[in-house]
Amino acid sequence: MFQKCGFADASGELEGADYVVIGLPFDSTTSFRSGSRDGPNAIRLASLNFESYERDCDVDLADLNICDLGNMELGSDPAYAWETIKEGIALLPKSAVPVFLGGEHSISPPIVSGLVQKRQCDLSVLVLDAHMDLREEYGCTRFSHACTSRRILEIEGARSYVSIGIRSCSKEEHSFAAENGACLFTSREVREMGIDSVLDAALESLSCEQLYISLDLDALDPAYAPAVGNPEPFGLTPWDVKRVIERLATRAVGFDISELTPAYDRGETALMAA
Repeated sequence: MFQKCGFADASGELEGADYVVIGLPFDSTTSFRSGSRDGPNAIRLASLNFESYERDCDVDLADLNICDLGNMELGSDPAYAWETIKEGIALLPKSAVPVFLGGEHSISPPIVSGLVQKRQCDLSVLVLDAHMDLREEYGCTRFSHACTSRRILEIEGARSYVSIGIRSCSKEEHSFAAENGACLFTSREVREMGIDSVLDAALESLSCEQLYISLDLDALDPAYAPAVGNPEPFGLTPWDVKRVIERLATRAVGFDISELTPAYDRGETALMAA
């Protein structure tokens, strides 16, 4: 199921791991730029650039028990990929925090579903994204990256949901969000209110103490992260995203980063992701 390769400083074994890195190289429902299947290994390669010591947190990654399991073999059928991701999560130690490297954003719903089943508890879900991703179907499949948040909202056990960075949607998605009370914050609101004020409001809606964080790199403005599948102008800054992670990481039981399409820049977006 796994193809072995490594993230820098992730030299630990699965047994007793505190964190587990897993690549999900899937991009079969891509609608604009393809190539996010190359994202996991591009992030790993970029990770070799950095010192293992994280000054802000006073943590050396070399001192942590981090295991990189490599990439899952997901094929090209989105329904098969969904089931395979869930099966892979069932094999992970419950005590480890999994970090998933995409791949397109369609990887997130099966991760959330798998974690809910594995941990046997409800989760809150925070999504950073330029798009609402609330379509019922796109490209003749319900498992499209354009349906990511819609599928998450349908998962029993995903008790509360917030998305930050929104600036693109269809008219139908806008209506669905309004009718169903989806908690969404636009990138304009982040710019005008500040990321901490938006997070304060978001936390009022995130009812579960255990949190899953999903970062679609197109949440960032393409000035900072140009190599993504569906870039949208007027996005978040790297400081906005860093602040979200700083404030919420202690609650996180899992994290994914998706939509890196490394062929569309000179490695800047991979460095940001790493």
